[in-house]
Amino acid sequence: MKTSSLIYRLLKKHSSKGRAWKGLLFCLLFTSCYKLVSTYAPSEVEPGQTFEVSFTVVDDGSSTQNFVTDWSYAGIRLPKGWTVTVPQGAHRQFAEDWVYYRDGSQVNSAHDMEPCSKLSQFYNSACPKTGYTWTGFKSVTKIPKNISACWRNGCDSIRITFLVTVPEDAKPGRYQIDFMGGDEEDDAGIDKYSSYSAAKDSRLFHVGTAAGSYVTNRNAALARTIIVNEATALAQHPSEESDATAYDLSGRPATKHKGIILKNGKKLIYNR
Repeated sequence: MKTSSLIYRLLKKHSSKGRAWKGLLFCLLFTSCYKLVSTYAPSEVEPGQTFEVSFTVVDDGSSTQNFVTDWSYAGIRLPKGWTVTVPQGAHRQFAEDWVYYRDGSQVNSAHDMEPCSKLSQFYNSACPKTGYTWTGFKSVTKIPKNISACWRNGCDSIRITFLVTVPEDAKPGRYQIDFMGGDEEDDAGIDKYSSYSAAKDSRLFHVGTAAGSYVTNRNAALARTIIVNEATALAQHPSEESDATAYDLSGRPATKHKGIILKNGKKLIYNR
């Protein structure tokens, strides 16, 4: 990932070659690093369900070699009241199996992420939407190499995974999920920005699905639409309830939770 400060110093040093360096600046800023290529989410869910969603970025195919170590940042925009966490190893890098770092570790690797309230604030300021809210996450540590245009020295794609939970009282309907991602090279990471206005031109906003945003690499078509269905209801006489047997997906008797059980893979609500 190219740092703007380095480019600025080069431009200043060679100001007499203004036009040539401006052309180089354009190439560095607009032909390097990564692009958003896919997103995943189930098409239909039910109230109370937890499910996995993700987005993937790849090397954009430029010839620029970006051998750096980065903090990675990612955000997801969900309807208010929905909750989101990240699983262990939420940040996953991919490359050929024989690619290794100098310390011997493989490029194919998983890295942990954690909530980042400042990133949440920045993303909500950048792309507000009525009834929705962004939740931001950052890598726990700086991640070696990250996306590299020279795939023999870095990974060629990154996938970020989230775990989303729909509230038990969610109303049936169609809902949209958006994603955003970025990175920072400096050791201070996102903490070097005092406010959104200071960060809005940074690489924190590199890729995303939010329509109408100014994100560098935007693909609104990759936003995911999820249909929330009504939970399956089972009307039953109280005297029959004790004879009803329900099982979870492993075939073991299911346990009741707030009047909801699993039967044949379906969520059932017993009307009392």
